[in-house]
Parts: sequence; structure tokens; C-alpha cells
Amino acid sequence: MTEKTPHKFKEKREETYEQLFRIRYSDTVQLARQFERVLGRQKTFEIIGNMFDRMGVQMVRHMTEKEPIKNFQDFVVSYKNSLKDPLFSHALTVEIKEETPKMLKLHVTECLWAKIFREMNAADIGYVVVCHPDFPMAQAFHPRIKMGRTKTLMQGDSCCNHTYYWEE
Repeated sequence: MTEKTPHKFKEKREETYEQLFRIRYSDTVQLARQFERVLGRQKTFEIIGNMFDRMGVQMVRHMTEKEPIKNFQDFVVSYKNSLKDPLFSHALTVEIKEETPKMLKLHVTECLWAKIFREMNAADIGYVVVCHPDFPMAQAFHPRIKMGRTKTLMQGDSCCNHTYYWEE
């Protein structure tokens, strides 16, 4: 190994985002199904849901450490910037439907998480792992930020209809 050659652990490999997601989440689904057989559906989803909610909140707190969200406009800028991240830009198609100083309404029309979990016949797990954490994550940005949603691609709807708003 020369100075210019990275250690084998640091070498890059080529795979699609779809392959990456399938690899990442297939073990999660298998583990959840095993827990479900042993603990039952309700207890399994409670444990997994709490864990992924906490992980989502921690991710948001880490994101906002350097630039705290002080108002709704800060949130909107941060949210839109996150959509430019290569992971999110390849995994989601997002349409901004309406934006006001205190509300952001958007539709997610393509979601790689939903595609992968649905193909694995695990949309129920996908909702708990990927979709439900959106609610506590919204509040982790700022306690006045709330999120509403009545549709998800994960659950078979035509889009995810997120509405973020600033509660006075």
C-alpha cells in the first residue's frame, strides 16, 4: 500500500442508490420480522418506532448544532438545502405546492424508501422506520414547527402530503 493508495476499507465501490437502500434495509426488515415472531407485532413496532424516532431527532439536532433554527424561514432554507444532498436528491422527488411565511406544503411523488420497503413486502416496517420519524424530527428542528400528513407513498397513496407549519 503506497501513500496514494487508500486502505482497502476506504476504497469506493459502485452501486446504485437502489442497491444501496436494498442492502441497508433488508437486514432491518429481517430483524424486525424475527422480533415480531418472538415479541408480537405491537411490541416490536413500539420498540423499533421509538428507536428510529430517537435516531431521527438526533440526526436533526446534529444538523442544527452549527446553525440553529430560530424561525420558520430558517427551517424552510434548511429543509430545501437538505433536498440538494445527493442522497436525498436521488431518493426523493419533491414538489413544493405552497409556501407562506408560516407554512410549507409539499408532495413527495417518488420515494426510494417506499419503493424498497414495498418491494420487500415490508411497508408496515418502512412506515415505522422512515415515515413516522418525520413527526418528532419536525419538532426537533424547533418546538414551534409542527408537521401534518394524511398520505404516504409507503402506505400506497399517490404521494406523501407533508405540511410543515409554525405554531404560535
